[in-house]
Amino acid sequence: MKLNRVLSYLMLVGLLAGMLAACSPAATAVPPQPAAPAATEAPAAPAAPAATEAPTAAPATGGTLVIAMNLDDVVTLDPAYAGETTNLFIHINTYDTLVDIRPEDLNTIVPRLAESWETNADFTQFIFHLRKDVKFASGNPLTAADVVFSWNRLMNIAGAPAFNLDGVGKVEAVDDYTVKVSTTVGADGKAQPLPQFLSSASNPSLGIQDSKLVKEHGGTDAADAKTTDKAKEWMDQNSAGSGPFILTKWAPKSDIELTANKNYWKGAPKFDKVVISHVSDPTTQLQMLQKGDADMIGNLQTDLVDQAKADPNITISVDQSLDENYLAMTSACPDEIKAKFPDIYKTLQSPDSFAILCKKEVRQAVALAIDYDGITKAVLNGYGTRAPSIIPIGIIGVDPTKTVGRDLAKAKELLAAAGYPNGVTFDLYYASNATRDTVAAKIKNDLAEAGITLNLKPLEQSVYLTEMRAQQLPMAFGGWTPDYLDVTMWTDYFGLGDRSIAFRMWFQNADANKLATEIRTTADPAVRKDAVEKLQAVFMDQMPFTMLYQVQYVHAFRSDLKGFKFHPVWFVDLFSLYK
Repeated sequence: MKLNRVLSYLMLVGLLAGMLAACSPAATAVPPQPAAPAATEAPAAPAAPAATEAPTAAPATGGTLVIAMNLDDVVTLDPAYAGETTNLFIHINTYDTLVDIRPEDLNTIVPRLAESWETNADFTQFIFHLRKDVKFASGNPLTAADVVFSWNRLMNIAGAPAFNLDGVGKVEAVDDYTVKVSTTVGADGKAQPLPQFLSSASNPSLGIQDSKLVKEHGGTDAADAKTTDKAKEWMDQNSAGSGPFILTKWAPKSDIELTANKNYWKGAPKFDKVVISHVSDPTTQLQMLQKGDADMIGNLQTDLVDQAKADPNITISVDQSLDENYLAMTSACPDEIKAKFPDIYKTLQSPDSFAILCKKEVRQAVALAIDYDGITKAVLNGYGTRAPSIIPIGIIGVDPTKTVGRDLAKAKELLAAAGYPNGVTFDLYYASNATRDTVAAKIKNDLAEAGITLNLKPLEQSVYLTEMRAQQLPMAFGGWTPDYLDVTMWTDYFGLGDRSIAFRMWFQNADANKLATEIRTTADPAVRKDAVEKLQAVFMDQMPFTMLYQVQYVHAFRSDLKGFKFHPVWFVDLFSLYK
């Protein structure tokens, strides 16, 4: 049996290198990466006090922390259903996971509710030893039965976050404070390795729920939970966790209110209450911050940075994220789809575009015709970078020096080789918002210089997601944010043809599938690194996706607020904040 320290090393060594760029004088370029520096650096940061500097006086307690941010993506706050981004921020502050990855060190898995753990040699069995001093906010003691209930409920409801438990076959309580997790059995009759499991187990959606309380409000972890669980309505307004805060109020596109869990096992939070105000307009967010009506805003729009820097009462933090925006292009021709999947063929949007983009040379030409630096500078005001493929900078095996930029001459040559010497026309679909409308217009102009006429097809977010998930779109402009910190967050979902973006865009490639499977089933960092490097080469050759930009976020808060540390999955730990 291997100890947790060994597993932590195997899981995350080389994953990220100093990703956090906390606000400090002249320290805002892309943080050090495993290989060479990023190709695009952020603008110079303000000379402001470090966001996490030691307090000069004892932290104040009590009062209300107000955060202004856009909450449009919050559709539910039940951990078994929520699959968006903001919910991760809410759930890490209302529920506790068994293990954690802290912003101070994104390369190490640390204890949270589990004080220790072991795994067998082939990563098919995990045993967690729980803390014995934890109570839920309700006062109920937290035991292994709650872990079993929470994870079985997640798997059996099979909502959006259930993928975090992909590969888990059985969760069982060995005793009141010991949990055993076994992986699924494959077609060969053998348990399947799951070396990334601890990393995914740190995702806030896997926070442990108070099984007694959830059952009292109609919850169940039974095999038919997808149709029989009735707790969602209650859990949208209440939390059932052991975290530092308790959810007390929420309505769609409205404020979220949290109150302190005074009996939190780590100690009481410094704030009695947190109000997360739904403010969609970036200028209004900054105005609230300047007036003192808000203590923090979720993400400062980059064209407002200079205005915020001019205010001595505001501190700025420039933080490298793993979030990215990409173009995805079909790898399947319409005749092939019609022969194998006639029902899906009938629903295809723009079949003529499918017939063009299924040619590798066209996809390569698109990637080479885009002015990526122009997008970063004009649209993001320099706050962004770009990786060679769809796997972001900061991940094991990604070398920024291999990033290929614009080459119009080569793009035109490839179009001619594909049979379009006089140019070609096809459609691009995307979920419309101010930023994406601007980026899409820029891409349209860029491609026109290579002889490509791009018809823009903006859609409502819900329509875009529905059609993309149904494999109906030939070319899509979307975004990707990680739910856990392991390379499989990208290699699984862009490399394996049976899931997520690869599935939705018809990318079925034997070499990619083999390499992604190798990455998924080994924890050896050297093997993983080699496979990631080879998989990137496949991506860059087949070009089913091209990364447009990798975002750097600018966070702003009142200068009397201390303890801010950005986390690329769940934003910020409210328990760490104080005045």
